[in-house]
Amino acid sequence: MMLRYSFNLIAEAEAVEKAVVAVLEEGNRTYDIMDEGKTKVGTKEMGRLIAEKVTG
Repeated sequence: MMLRYSFNLIAEAEAVEKAVVAVLEEGNRTYDIMDEGKTKVGTKEMGRLIAEKVTG
């Protein structure tokens, strides 16, 4: 939201949003949104996974 609404960086915001969706679709979950059959990761790991998707 900060990228989109505070800095008007629409493309960058969309890249982060797309990365978050991709990581979740791969089945990764932090403890607070954990579901049966998903892979539990900590917040640092979730951030790393998302960053990897953004940077390609």
